[in-house]
Order: sequence, then C-alpha cells, then structure tokens
Amino acid sequence: MNKLLHIFTFSPVQGFISNSRRLSDLYHSSLLLSTLTEKLMKVIKDLNTEIIYPVLVENGQDLANYPNRIVFLADKCICKDLIKNFQELWEVVYETILRRVLDEVGISKEEKEKIEEQAKMHLENYFRAYCECTNSEEVKKWKEKLKQNLGEDYDDYAVAYDWTERKLGALKSQKPYEPLIDAYTYNGGKHPDGCTLCGERAHLAVDWKKLIENLQKEDRLKYIKHYLKEGEKLCGVCLVKRFAFYCLKRQTFPSVHDIANAKFKEELKDFEQRRPDLANRLKSLLKKRTGEEKPRLWEYNAELFDIKELERTKMEEGDPEGVIDDLISELRQIYDDKSLSKPSKNYFAIIISDGDSIGDWLGLKSERRKDKLEKTFHETFSKALSNYAREIKSLESEEKFGLRIVYAGGDDVLAVADLREFLDFAGKLNPIFKEKVGENASVSAGIVIGHQKDNLAYLLNEARKAEKKAKSVEGKSAFCITIIPRGGGPVSFWAKWEFLNLFKDTVEYFEKEIIGDRTVYDIKDIAGKLEASKEKPMEIVLALLRGMLKRRVDKNKLEEHLRKEKRVFIEEYLQELRKLLDISDLENLANLFYTARFVAKERREKKHETVGANT
Repeated sequence: MNKLLHIFTFSPVQGFISNSRRLSDLYHSSLLLSTLTEKLMKVIKDLNTEIIYPVLVENGQDLANYPNRIVFLADKCICKDLIKNFQELWEVVYETILRRVLDEVGISKEEKEKIEEQAKMHLENYFRAYCECTNSEEVKKWKEKLKQNLGEDYDDYAVAYDWTERKLGALKSQKPYEPLIDAYTYNGGKHPDGCTLCGERAHLAVDWKKLIENLQKEDRLKYIKHYLKEGEKLCGVCLVKRFAFYCLKRQTFPSVHDIANAKFKEELKDFEQRRPDLANRLKSLLKKRTGEEKPRLWEYNAELFDIKELERTKMEEGDPEGVIDDLISELRQIYDDKSLSKPSKNYFAIIISDGDSIGDWLGLKSERRKDKLEKTFHETFSKALSNYAREIKSLESEEKFGLRIVYAGGDDVLAVADLREFLDFAGKLNPIFKEKVGENASVSAGIVIGHQKDNLAYLLNEARKAEKKAKSVEGKSAFCITIIPRGGGPVSFWAKWEFLNLFKDTVEYFEKEIIGDRTVYDIKDIAGKLEASKEKPMEIVLALLRGMLKRRVDKNKLEEHLRKEKRVFIEEYLQELRKLLDISDLENLANLFYTARFVAKERREKKHETVGANT
C-alpha cells in the first residue's frame, strides 16, 4: 500500500452534547460538531487525499450527519497539520459566535475584552484532537506478526487499519492534566459560581442580570432576547452552544413543549386557515408578548398557548402592560368556543439508536462481514451508512411536528418525537439499517419518555442507559423503552425488535379500553406471587394470565374496535406473551403492561392530568 492510512478524531463529544437544557442546545451542539467535521473534511480533500469515511455530501449540515471521525489515505503523514487545522477551525467558529454575541449586548469595551479572554480560556483547549497514521514499514511488520499469531495473510489495507486503530486507542488513553486557573472576577472582586448549564466551569465574570436586562430592553435584539432567561449564567463553552446559530445560520429547533404538543401545532395550522380573524388577533398579542413577529401562528412556541403557563409567568414576572391578561382572555374565549383544542400534552420521547457490533464489521476477523476487509469494502460500507442517515432524515416532515431528527451520522441517530409518532419511527430504524448496510446488520435503540419539565440532561442520560440495556440483550437487535413518570422512578421494558408490534398492540388495547387499566396491578400481583418460587412452570403462568385477561378484557370494546371474539383474542394474545416470556421474565412482562398503559393514558389524558407511578 503506497499511501498512508490516517484516522482522525476529536473529543469530548457526549459531554458537549449532553450538557443541554433545551432541545435547541442539543440540536445546535450536535450540528456544531458535524460542521467541524465537514469543514475539516474539505481541508483534507484539498490536500491530495482519498477520504474513506465518512462520505462528503453536498449540504451536509442539513443532515448533521458527520461523526467525529475521519478515515483517509494520504501520500505522507499530515497528522500534525491536521490537528492544527482542526484547532484553527474551532477557533474561527467560537470567535465568530463570541464576537456576534458581545457586539449585540450593551456592555463596555473593557468588559467585552475581559469576557473574551475568559471565554477563550474555556474554549481554546476544550476539544482535544487525535490523529495517527501507519506507514508501509509498520504495515509489513504488523502483517508478519498477524500471520505468525493468527495464521492468515491479511490485505495491506486491513492490516494498516487495524494497526492505526490500536495506535489511536493508545494515544487517546493518555490524559494529560491541564489545570484551568480561572481567576476572573466581576462586580468589585466577586468570583463567579459554576455555570448553571454544565457546572463544569465558572460562569463568565459578568453581571448576568444586567446583561439579560439589556437584551430585554433592546428592540433590535428581539430575535435573541429569549435565548437567555433570568437566573442563567453560562461559561464560555455553553454560551457558544446557546448562540451557535450565529455561525450555523440555522433556524431554532422546536422546544420540548412543541414536540409534546405536536398534534396541537398541527391543529393550530388548520385553525389559522379556518379562522384568519382570530388567528390575526392572536398573532398581534403574541407579537406584543414576545417582541417577535412571525408570519405563521404555528411558528410560536406551544407554551405561549398554555393558559396555566401564562398565568404562572404573570405571577413570576408581572404584567404591567396587561399583555398576558389580554392573551389569556383571547385564548380562553377560543378554547371555550371549541374553535381550537388546548395544548394538553406533557410527555415526549427521546430516541437514541446505534449500530450493533460496528467494530466487528471493520475488524480483521468478522462474523457479520462476508467480504474481506479491503479499501473497497470500507468505501461501500461508508456509503451505506451515509445513505442510512439520509433515509432517516427523510422520515422527518415539515408538514408534521411530531418528529424531529437531532442527529443522524454514521450508524448513530438521535431524535425526539411525540407519543403518537415515536413507535412508528423506532420501528423503521432496524429495517432501514438492514436495507442499506446488509441483512446481517442491525441497530439497537434506547427510548426514554419524560415530562417536558424534566431536566433534559437527565433524560438524555436515561436514554443512554436504555440504549445500553438494549445493547446487553443477547444477539442485540433490541430496544428498551424507559418511562419516567412525574414524581416516580424509571420503569423499563426491553425486548427484541420483533416484539415492538406486541408493545404497539398493547398500547392500542389500553388506549381503546379493550384492556382495563387495572390489568397493570393484576400482572404485578402475579409476578409478585411467583417471584419467590424458583420454578415457574409456563402453563401455570399462562393459566394465571388467562384468568386475568378474562376479567379485564372488555367484550363490547373488543367487538367495537377489533371485531373479535373474546376467547379467540385472549388465546392469540397469550401466544405473543408466551414468546416474550421465552426470552425475558415476569418482571419485564409486568413492565410491558405498565409502560404500554402509561403511553396509552398520556395519549388520551386531558390537560395536566399526570400519569404518576401509583395511578
């Protein structure tokens, strides 16, 4: 192999993304990382190189589909130059954002310079870049070693890739300590507390109350003044994430309230066409309330249509001009006249998926890969992953508000959805991955359903835990759904993808009241009685479940919705439950009923009725 194989990566990634308070933070931090990779790929492309992974596409930012990893071939070692190029790109990005933000707010030149210095201290060494390459002499030596130990003669590309991966892993394991001495003060020598978003660094030494007040006063800042709320004090890194749109030139991402109330947003769109008179009055009031004029009513945050939220805001912030009172009065009249439904949903889903055993696909010995690991295979594999990301992105529609893709890069997907859409979306992940990559390929997913007022970083962490649980299933190709009720602890149901339809059916049975809500407690009681027993004969378990279903299945509802006899329905349903018990246990079966009922109740519950742990 004449050219040198290079692998480049940078970190931290998960920490940068996960420390997010809003969905817009999450989206822009993901897009920022993807943009850095895209820009660096363009630099690499101009250096007479051959990029293997990922595939560089036009308008890559629209997909946010670039991972923090680049594999390419070059005539000579360019690792040092590449690391320098990455740092320069990152510097341009954060300086652009800082400059735009600080130019907008009303602070003195001295304060501006001090903030820039402190922010740059937080930012300049935040990302650590790594790059390794392997020359022909190293390939020759490692190839001989592999042949001696494994008895096989591997392709030069496979040997180079394996050795470079090992070198990169060793390099990343070295964690040099770099102390961050932040001695900046403000307001006459006051030292900053921790950043209210990440808590990892001191917040910027500025009077945040005064800064936020300046944002609120300036009419010319109407499009950014809601990006900082009272009490927020950010470090340099989190400030750049919050205002990343200055560099990315992207529209804001929907809020958790928008996602949870996607159906309301769709109804709002229809309402604007049906009742333009009422819609125009609302738009006029919303413009006064927010300082922003938006051409379409549904572009405003769903939270602004929630009367209880408006009343809470009025109590906390006051309403000297009576704008909130006028808005509440107008909304109350619209809701009372049944011209529009209220935004009544509080829960939404976060879906995180990842390809199974991707390392095995690119390993020297692979049980999944049919072909030898050669350059042509790696290129084909990269194109397949790129096509997968494009296909996933295409599932998102501007006409519907219930699904938004945060990130789709390589085999990784991060999305948010309302409780009407999340199961259909999750069900498409594995089939599409198999179609694009191969029948032996699969993904596993973690799904968390949380309240829109829960801490987003906490929900993301729980979603990662759910994904890890799915990855622990033998053979993988699995999912795990974790419910986090308001005021209750997490409850998880896991299974192989083939059981997703069982979950969807169970949700439907609860939603249409074919199965009574008390079924959840019956199955918990059965699981509790058999928990102490070492032997749990399947026939006894099925007999107990059959008796439970005979009591809890509503014959009339069953006939109305499914046109089935009760006896036939119960036996068919028991067969599916038995298959689940073959791979899991009674506790997981009980969690199936609990999580399915939770989703069903939240779909049909009225405004602010909480589905708690003991409902």
